[in-house]
Amino acid sequence: MKKLTAGFLAVCMAASLLTGCGAPEPEDEETTVKTESMEAESGDTAKAGGGEAADQETENSGMGETVSPQDFKVGLMIPGNLGDKSFFDASFRSIEPIKEQLGVDVDYVEAGVDTSKYYPALVDMCEKGYDLILTISSNNDDALVQVAEEYPDQKFINLDDEMAEPPANVYIMGTKNNEMSFLAGAAGALKAAELGEDKIGFVGGMDIPGINEFLVGYIEGAQAVNPDIKVATSYVGSFTDTAKGKENALLLYNSGLSVIFAAAGQSGLGVIDAAVSQGKFVIGVDSDQAEALKDSKPEMANVVITSAIKNIPENAVKAVDRAMKGEIPYGTREVFGIAEDAVGIAENEFYEKLLDEKDRKQVEELKMKVVAGEVEMTPTTGITTDKVNEIREAVRP
Repeated sequence: MKKLTAGFLAVCMAASLLTGCGAPEPEDEETTVKTESMEAESGDTAKAGGGEAADQETENSGMGETVSPQDFKVGLMIPGNLGDKSFFDASFRSIEPIKEQLGVDVDYVEAGVDTSKYYPALVDMCEKGYDLILTISSNNDDALVQVAEEYPDQKFINLDDEMAEPPANVYIMGTKNNEMSFLAGAAGALKAAELGEDKIGFVGGMDIPGINEFLVGYIEGAQAVNPDIKVATSYVGSFTDTAKGKENALLLYNSGLSVIFAAAGQSGLGVIDAAVSQGKFVIGVDSDQAEALKDSKPEMANVVITSAIKNIPENAVKAVDRAMKGEIPYGTREVFGIAEDAVGIAENEFYEKLLDEKDRKQVEELKMKVVAGEVEMTPTTGITTDKVNEIREAVRP
């Protein structure tokens, strides 16, 4: 009966699924299913802790004894396309460290951007008998909630999502986007000062709460080093339109600024392309984008000052380790930041080359203050549109 019900619901979902925050637009392409068979190796990793846990308690907490790596099967469902050099690529890079550090087999499904495919993809994974199914982003929240309810014995972990009240068998990890963006804003304002400018830019994928968390942190980090800084804001309206990302960036660069923070997924590659064409600079997002581009597109890597990074592979290892030890509080959401090494900025060869040493030291000092709780930042979880508008308008050039 489950399979019959799943088949019927898959058809319904194809017509009715709505995207979550940051979801790419649907395209006519088939779900790509790929398998990574991971050979078991011994290993261990530290337990994640110190996050802001939800107060919700659930009988289905998942607490129990440690499971052997050889007996633990993990599937990763990617609700998007690989190749963005950012968010989804970071989730894919979780596979190798899970294998190497925990000795666990991992399969993955690249589900693409057609949201109607997420429900059947998750159902198929449930039928294959994984001990744990990983996914990421709010793109597939509707499908995840429905499948979790239909398969109550299946355990799920979303490695990065805003869902506040997940089903009893789903654990949500969140990151303090404003903390890493705070450091990105400080670096951006300091680079602007080096160039004799007092204005920086921000290009978001869409004008939605999840992206505006990045914007608010970016503005407040820039104000920490220059209280009079101006921030010009633009939204692509898409996370997959590199041409529009480039167009938006060119408009900002031509308005008299040289540094843009691109929180726009794959559209951000267009922002980097614009920086190359104009001899300007970019701050990347989610992954170390300079590192990701340096071999294939060195000219693009050379304009990326730093990136605001979600340490998704490291976070995934910690989550799977906790799951194997029976330490995951399913039915809750926990949020992790700089103090837990869940987020940060890229401090690589490009960072050292493109930002003066004295400025890097200032960013480091701010980082230590954030960890110590000495920096007052606007809470961005659940931030209202009115509050975002107030902050955005206060720094408009």
